[in-house]
Amino acid sequence: MIRNRALLALTTAELISTLGSAFSGLALPWFVLVTTHSTSRMGLVFAVELAPFVLFGLHAGLVVDRLGPRATMLLSDLVRAPVIALVPFLHAVGGLSYAVVLVVAFFSGLFSTAYFSCQRALIPAIVGTGEQAVSQANTFLEGATNFTNFAGPAIGGVLIAFVGAANVMWIDAGSFLASFVLVSVFVRVVREVHDKEATGGVLAGLAYIARDGFVRRAVLSPFLFGAAFPLVFASFPVIAYRDYHHNPRVAGLLLASYGGGSVAGSFATYAALARFKAQSIAIAAAIGIAAPFWLLVPHVPLELMVAALAVIGFANPMTNAPYFGILTARVPPALFPKVIQAIIVSNQVIRPAAYATAGFLFASVGLHTVYAFAAVVASLASLNFILAVYSERSALAQEAA
Repeated sequence: MIRNRALLALTTAELISTLGSAFSGLALPWFVLVTTHSTSRMGLVFAVELAPFVLFGLHAGLVVDRLGPRATMLLSDLVRAPVIALVPFLHAVGGLSYAVVLVVAFFSGLFSTAYFSCQRALIPAIVGTGEQAVSQANTFLEGATNFTNFAGPAIGGVLIAFVGAANVMWIDAGSFLASFVLVSVFVRVVREVHDKEATGGVLAGLAYIARDGFVRRAVLSPFLFGAAFPLVFASFPVIAYRDYHHNPRVAGLLLASYGGGSVAGSFATYAALARFKAQSIAIAAAIGIAAPFWLLVPHVPLELMVAALAVIGFANPMTNAPYFGILTARVPPALFPKVIQAIIVSNQVIRPAAYATAGFLFASVGLHTVYAFAAVVASLASLNFILAVYSERSALAQEAA
């Protein structure tokens, strides 16, 4: 699989474009903060970029139905390159305004809405529909994303210092063009993954989730994890400021420990899938995510927090890659993008809400009470997923008998 040219091209495109997005994800709000001196305007940029996921996330499945996953990805890359390039270009000629920045953020988010589901929909066309093969292929994309999430902000910060926030956006624009070339030239699938016939309306993904008992139960877990993780991540600046003498490096260390664990977990997942079934790995990893949350509940030394977050990060890709492998093997190909979009939209709704309420909860009930709540939610997510997988196994065993 590691020699599969199409899969390597898809993974490289993800690595390059996501790394560029990590640069602009730091550069754009930094540029707004430096030029306007307004944290409110900076925050609005984040909100506007996320808004298309909430407003049009389910509708993105209709675009994938019409164009197919590969063509949708190519269109997304081709549009995002000039959209992002508007910021440094207009800044250079003196025509950039805050309103233009908001428009750029909105269209960048809009044309990113279906990208994740398209990538996952292409994988069966590249490696086949076997659960193990799909799970292994997902580890490549998961690893590329985790690496960029880990290294991207740090590299972006250095680049901003050297060339300026606006000029960093040229790199992001170039990364989308590179992704377009890689996918268009090397990702030429043989198997058809897009059903040309009607697959239902905008709510088709939700309808499938509602009628499939296993999927209905399983998708609840990422939703719950999506509520638990932000409550912990939002606390890192608070801990650094309150407990460690206003030292921002502590917040960076906590975030880096999770990111480093995620990168290591991606490599470990690929190796584990060669020896164990995807469902078994996902069950073990679900426990590995939830259990360390409880180590954060009491006041513990920084070293233990770092270790707990590293374990959570390590286990996360070991759940995600098999999870998408299970979904790919179960959900009809024509409905897969819509089902994934429904899952993404649910997470995009709950994550900002969790971040928005975290500060209030820290002030009103205390940091470690919030950690306890996050641990309960993460444990419920883990338990729900384990029970769903075991129920499915029992049902398959009865059918075989």
